[in-house]
Amino acid sequence: MSAVNEDEDDDDFTPWTQDGATRLRQAADGLLEAIRTHAASLTSVKGEEDAADVFAASNLLVPALLAYADAQFDFTGTGFPLGVLHQFFEDDEEGEEDEEDVDEEPSGGVSVLWRSDYVVTDELAVMEAGRQAYRRSTGEADPGAAAAEVTHLGVALYQIAQADGWDSLANTEGLQPTAGTVLVQSSDELLGGDPDEWPQDDLFDYDDGRLLYRQDDIFGD
Repeated sequence: MSAVNEDEDDDDFTPWTQDGATRLRQAADGLLEAIRTHAASLTSVKGEEDAADVFAASNLLVPALLAYADAQFDFTGTGFPLGVLHQFFEDDEEGEEDEEDVDEEPSGGVSVLWRSDYVVTDELAVMEAGRQAYRRSTGEADPGAAAAEVTHLGVALYQIAQADGWDSLANTEGLQPTAGTVLVQSSDELLGGDPDEWPQDDLFDYDDGRLLYRQDDIFGD
């Protein structure tokens, strides 16, 4: 269901479901990632001569905004405030779509591949940062509960990202950023709702011929 289809049969619409809540949280994660990529793209622009890059980066942000509006509508029945964007970015074809068209998979899209590398200079400090992030996120006051939850480096990084975003790893004590890259490419085959159906061997492969944008960041010692 899309945020622009508020006139559909009420019998086909069930808000406030657990699946809807899950989709909304996933759309929020995707939107946050898209906003960070958008900000990184804009801050790499040097001046008016690169204005075209600003518009290209902004166009890549639109699908994430619309996806969040749609997920919000599916969960709550309202797409305000982002749902209004549909009227600016979708063709006005009301009444021309039949039910089969609504359920069709998109013909194409974009994939944003983001890699950031860090040297672990102090694993204990990273573990402690992860436990503190867990306590902030959950309101858990007991340090022992945080220690029981955050038992290895991967969980610590996840908790830090959950609390403050993946960008915050660059400022986490015990981690030293070395380099990173963001690749944006056009994609015909997009990841769906079932991770078991995702490609495993080439999940992060990219094709130079389909590359729309690339940003490389190199950090000094």
